Amino acid sequence: MYQKHETRRTEVEKRKTFGSELREVRIARGLSLTELAARTHYSRAHLANVEHGRRTATTELAEACDNALKADGELLALIPRPRQSDSQAAVTRPAQLPAAPGRFVGRSAQLSALDAVAGKTDRLSIATVHGPPGVGKTTLALYWAHREIDRFPDGQLFTDLRGHSGHQSPASPTEILEDFLISLGLTPADVPSSEEKRAALFRTMTHGRRILVVLDNALSSDQVRPLLPGAAGSTVLVTSRVMLTGLVVRAGATQLALAPFPAGDSLRLLREVVGSRVDDEPVAAQAVLDRCGHLPLAVAVAAERIAAHPIRLSELAEDLAEERQRLAALASDEDADVRAVFSWSYRALPTLAARMFRMLGLHPGKEISVPAAAALAEMQTGQAEHLLRTLATCHLVEEAGRDHFWLHDLLRVYASEQALAIDAPQDIERAQVRELSWYLDTAAAAARALEPFRPSTADTALLGYAEAFAWCEQELASFPSVVGLALRIGHLDLACRLAQALFSYFHLRKPWTIWERTYHLGLEAAAKLGDPCLQADMLTGLGLVEVGLGNPESGLNAFRRGLDLLEIEGEPTRSAWCHIGIGLAHADMEDVGAAKSALERGMVIHRGQNDQHAESVALVHLADLCRGEQHTDDALRFADRALSLCRSIDDKYGEGLSLYQLGMTYFAAGMLDDALSQLEDALAVQRAARDDKGQADTLWALARTWSARGDSAMARCRLEEAANIFERRGDPAEAAVRASIANLKDGAAN
Repeated sequence: MYQKHETRRTEVEKRKTFGSELREVRIARGLSLTELAARTHYSRAHLANVEHGRRTATTELAEACDNALKADGELLALIPRPRQSDSQAAVTRPAQLPAAPGRFVGRSAQLSALDAVAGKTDRLSIATVHGPPGVGKTTLALYWAHREIDRFPDGQLFTDLRGHSGHQSPASPTEILEDFLISLGLTPADVPSSEEKRAALFRTMTHGRRILVVLDNALSSDQVRPLLPGAAGSTVLVTSRVMLTGLVVRAGATQLALAPFPAGDSLRLLREVVGSRVDDEPVAAQAVLDRCGHLPLAVAVAAERIAAHPIRLSELAEDLAEERQRLAALASDEDADVRAVFSWSYRALPTLAARMFRMLGLHPGKEISVPAAAALAEMQTGQAEHLLRTLATCHLVEEAGRDHFWLHDLLRVYASEQALAIDAPQDIERAQVRELSWYLDTAAAAARALEPFRPSTADTALLGYAEAFAWCEQELASFPSVVGLALRIGHLDLACRLAQALFSYFHLRKPWTIWERTYHLGLEAAAKLGDPCLQADMLTGLGLVEVGLGNPESGLNAFRRGLDLLEIEGEPTRSAWCHIGIGLAHADMEDVGAAKSALERGMVIHRGQNDQHAESVALVHLADLCRGEQHTDDALRFADRALSLCRSIDDKYGEGLSLYQLGMTYFAAGMLDDALSQLEDALAVQRAARDDKGQADTLWALARTWSARGDSAMARCRLEEAANIFERRGDPAEAAVRASIANLKDGAAN
C-alpha cells in the first residue's frame, strides 16, 4: 500500500542514539536485559523501552548503565548535560505535608530535641516519636515540620503507614515507595517492580537533596527501614504507638517519648478554646482535665463541648464524672477516661448528627467525602455537609480538605462500636451497600469520562474529564478498602463490578500497587462467585500490572490463566483481550514473532466481533511493534488501518493516537515532513477531543521532529506547550520535558 521511500538521514539521525548504543554494549558484555535490570535497579520493561527508543534516558539511568556495563563514560556522554543555570528545571519538588494544626501548646522539650536531630547535617537524621493513641504524635510532627519547612528546600514527603488504623491493613513499603518515586518525578511505568529495587532507586533519587520524610503511624522498624533515604542532609520523622528499637540500633534514630500533657499545658489548651470561664472556675476546670487523663485528643474534644454549652464548668465536670462511672460499670477498660469524654460529647449531639457520627464508623477508608457520607447516611449532600461541620465543631471529626473529613482512629473505633450497639444489623448493611453503590456509580461515570468511546448507560451521571480524573486521584488510596468491604460483607458482585469500573483509571494512571491489590480482591470475589468471565477480567488486569512492572513472564501466566478460564465460555471478546495481553508480554520478552502472532490473533477475533475500538487497539500495538523493528511499511499499514477504524466510530481519542503512531513511524524512518504532517493532524484532533495527555505527548514528539530538522526555536516552543500541559495535569513527565528545554541548544533537543 505504501511505496518505498528513499530516506535522507539528517545529521541528528546519523548520530548514535543512547538506546542503540546501550543495546550494543549490553550484548557485547554478554548481559540479558533481566541481568542489567538487576544491576541498575531499573525495570526490565523500562530498559527495553529505552533500547527501542520508546523512552528517553535520564542522566541517572545513563550513569547507572555506564557503571553496570563498565562503559567508561561512553553511554553517559550520549546524554546532553543540562546548563548549570537550568539545572533545577528537571527537579520535582514534592510538598505533601497536610495542613499545620490549628492550635498547638507545649511540647517545648520535644521540639528542641527535633531541632537538634535535624541539625546533624553530616548524616541522615532520624527521629521517632512514640506514645499512646490520642497523645498528639501527628500534631507534634506536623507542627514541627511546618515550622522548619525552610530547612528542606528540596521537598517534603508525607505518608500514613496505617500501622494501627484498625480499618485498613498496614501500608507495605512497596506501595509507599511507588508513591514517593512518582512524587519525585518518575513516571508510573518506570517504577521498578520489587521493593528492593524501589528502595535503591529512592535512595538514588534523594541523594544530595535536603528532603523531609514524615512517616506517620508506623507499625514496626521493618516497615520504615526501606523508606529511608541513604545520604546525609535529609531528615526522617516517624510516629508510632510503639518504640521502634530496630531503628535506633541499625539506623541511629533518636527516640522521643510523648506522654499526656502536663497539667499546665492541658489548662492552657482548655483556656484557649473555652476562654475566661476556665479562670472563673479553676477547680472545676482541673476536674474536667483530670477526667480527660490530660490526653490532648480528649482535652480538645471536651473543650469544644464545653465551649458549645454556656453552663457552669462544675456541672459539666459532674456530668463527665457520671459518664466515666457508667462506662466503668460496663467494662474494665484502660481507656475509660478517654471513652468517657467521647461518650459525653456523643450523647450531647442532636439525633441526626449522632447518626452521622455512627455511620462514619462504617466507612472503610481514612477520609470520606461529603457525597460518600450522604450516600452512607441516605440524605442530600447539603444536609450531610451541615452534619459533618457540626461534628467538626465538636472536634469529633476533622476537615481534611475541601469537602473531605477524617476521624482519629480512636474516634473511628468508638463510632463503629456505637453503630453496632444502636443500629440494627440490616440497617448497617444497607448503609454499607448504599455507599458501595455510590462508589460504583461514580467510578462508572469516571470511566465513561476517561474513555468516552465506551457505550454509555442511561443511569450513569455525566462527569467531565478533569472532574473524573480528580475524583479518582482523591479516592485512590480508598479503592482497595472499598472493594475489600464489598468482599467482606458478601456482596461479591459489587466487589467485581467496582474493580471493573476502575480499569479505565488504573490503565491511564498506572498506580501499580493499588491496582494489584484491588484486582486481587476482585479476583477473590470472582472466584467465590464461580464466574470464569469475571475471573478472566481480573486476571487480564493483573497481567497488565505484571507487564507494566517489568515481569512479563508473570503477566504471560496471568493472561494464559484467563484464556484457559474462557475456553468453554464462548466469550470471544474477553479471549481477544487476553491474546493482546499475551502479545504485550511477548513483546516485553523480545519475542517479536510470538508477540506479533498473539496481537494479530486478538485483532482477528475483535474484527470478527465487529468491535472496531478493540481492533484498533490491537492495530496500534502492532504498529508500535513494527516501528521498533524498523518495519516501516507494516507499521504504517497497521496505524493507517487503526486510523480508519477510529474515524468510522468517531473515536477521537483513538484517532489522535493512531495519527501519533503514524507520525512517530515516519520520524523513526527519517521522513520528517511526513512526520510533521501526521503529528500536527494528531494535535488538532486531540485538541478537539480535549485530550490533554495526548496533546502533551504529541507536542513532545513535534519538538523532537523540529529539532531533527534543525529548527530549535520551534522545538522549544512545542516543548514549552507540552510542559505547561503536563504541569496543569500534575503529570510527572513535566520534569523530563523541562529537562529537554534545558538541554536544548545547538539545534538539538534531548
